Amino acid sequence: MTTIDRPDNYFQTDTSLAENDRKARKAANTQGQPVRFGSKILDVLVNYAFDPTGDVVFVAEAAGQVTALKLSTNEFSTTLKGPRAPLTCLAVHAQTNATDPFTSMRLFAGCWDKSIWQYVIRIAEDIPAGRTVTGQTSFPAHQDFIKCLLVASTPDKEDILISGGADGDIRFWSLDGRSLGFLKPDSRGIEHLAIDPLSSPDKTSVFFSTSKRDIYHFTLPDSSQLNSSGIKLSGPILAHDTSVYKLHFDEDGDLWTASADKTVKQLSRNRNWEPDMTLLHPDFVRDVVTHESYGWVITACRDEQVRVWDKATGNLHHVFSGHFEEVTGLAVIDDLVISVSIDATLRRWSLEPAALRKAVEEAKNPQLLEQEPEPKSDLPMLTEEEEAELQALMEEDESETLEQMVEDVPITRN
Repeated sequence: MTTIDRPDNYFQTDTSLAENDRKARKAANTQGQPVRFGSKILDVLVNYAFDPTGDVVFVAEAAGQVTALKLSTNEFSTTLKGPRAPLTCLAVHAQTNATDPFTSMRLFAGCWDKSIWQYVIRIAEDIPAGRTVTGQTSFPAHQDFIKCLLVASTPDKEDILISGGADGDIRFWSLDGRSLGFLKPDSRGIEHLAIDPLSSPDKTSVFFSTSKRDIYHFTLPDSSQLNSSGIKLSGPILAHDTSVYKLHFDEDGDLWTASADKTVKQLSRNRNWEPDMTLLHPDFVRDVVTHESYGWVITACRDEQVRVWDKATGNLHHVFSGHFEEVTGLAVIDDLVISVSIDATLRRWSLEPAALRKAVEEAKNPQLLEQEPEPKSDLPMLTEEEEAELQALMEEDESETLEQMVEDVPITRN
């Protein structure tokens, strides 16, 4: 019998080979000062409780850990482990006691294992090495993976955790994981939760979006009435054609929505949440944020790009290019936009006027960028062996699995 040796990529199509080659070449770029993590990044949170200046961001990784990055030094300051499945979303709660030099912070992470993980961190800025993780716990929360988390306060002054799952349920929890009630909207999945910033503390309004395109809102009751009979849902807001991935309120109280129908929309508070503006994209839009002082809307798209739009006119002003997989989350810190991606990198983009003008000119004249010397960087870099492991991770079946996860496609588990 004759044995024919075939290369590992024998059964790959020309298209997939070309795509792998494109990503490999693009992965070498330094646009956005990339910081590489150990696995795909599914969420990002600016943790002002951990650092009031906003210098520390936490990311949720597909490897099942939460990693804290100090932006000013690019140090990985904290790594929280425990789960053995992807972490999809983050929320934080902090409480200060006047008689205690420490701030007690609870970091919550929603997981693909259908549970919510909680990490308790005690922080003291005036004590050397004053940040310590005092414990981690988890509790089963949904019948399918967790998609979103939100910390809120009820009219009777109870701080609670709200979770939304791919099972279509919204569930309410005490901060120690005790079930307080649930809602069952008619939806395949709950995509995002957001508090209306213009609602009063006694009548906190919570908005949520679904994978069936509907957006609803409700007013939080007292903690003893967190159930279907104690909560009245609004009628559906039907601004999109399909899943609404993210909700974001601007300082005027208007609602910006990012959808799988390839649009971002501004829903006007004064017009009963009717669309005032539509921003068209070439692919699914994963996230949207605003920068109020400069008047920008920033969007994250599955096509790997971060876009900056004029908030007043809806005109596209600039496209930040650097990621080589879809962008999964955004955060704004002062003049910086932070973006994270399935390519396992966090990147930062300056909205400072002079820096943004330079970026626009370089995009118009690529030779300007090519003529600049290669930037020196002290960013954490992977070893050659780690690079090979990361590349293997990017090419394995996990990419398809995570894509199914965020789009509510049924997943077959062995």
